[in-house]
Amino acid sequence: ANPLDMPPDANLASIAKIATHADVYPPAEDSFLLVDALADVWRSTLEAARPALVVELGTGSGYIACSNALLARAYGCAGHTFTRASDVNPNAVATARATFEAHDVPMDAYDVSRGDLLDPHADAIAANGGIDVLLFNPPYVVTPSEEVGVGGITASWAGGVDGREVLDRLLPRVADVLTPGGMFLCILLEQNKPQEVMDYLHACGLACALVSTIGADEEVLYVMKCEKALS
Repeated sequence: ANPLDMPPDANLASIAKIATHADVYPPAEDSFLLVDALADVWRSTLEAARPALVVELGTGSGYIACSNALLARAYGCAGHTFTRASDVNPNAVATARATFEAHDVPMDAYDVSRGDLLDPHADAIAANGGIDVLLFNPPYVVTPSEEVGVGGITASWAGGVDGREVLDRLLPRVADVLTPGGMFLCILLEQNKPQEVMDYLHACGLACALVSTIGADEEVLYVMKCEKALS
């Protein structure tokens, strides 16, 4: 079913209220897949775990990060869970802020900043002792390396060799940046070699699994969930 045809979930960002910009990646099948997985872990785990810091990298329109703020409110974590989002694209930063504002998320519940991967979150990570939930829908399309990070909307999808050049810069930091019991949810394309990614993170001490999948336009997409042990 097309998510645009389904009744809106009051706990998720409304597609009708998502801010748009010609240079910013809009919510698409991969976004919906990741938000559905996020909603599932709020139901199963996060309501009880009460995460203090949730960070989304490469937020684009802000759809996923805003949905997290709304889920936190729905599951009794308003005033406790702080949602941070970032993007290298300044137009995405402005667009994501507008998305949060359109959903009446209180200013003290979120922050959107410009920067590369974890860099803009260093202070928050230090203050919280790590990230409780890390979210990433990376640029995963296999492209020539020179297309990676060129700016504009291309930066949101161009992933270089194996579609992994941006993600591979993050992977060595994931295990260290998560709090004990912390979680990493990430979109992977079949061509990104998901098993190789999971083997790497497993070697870093994380428990990894592919928790959901969808075939979109001849692409097979997965959500990878990686969890750090409590101790």
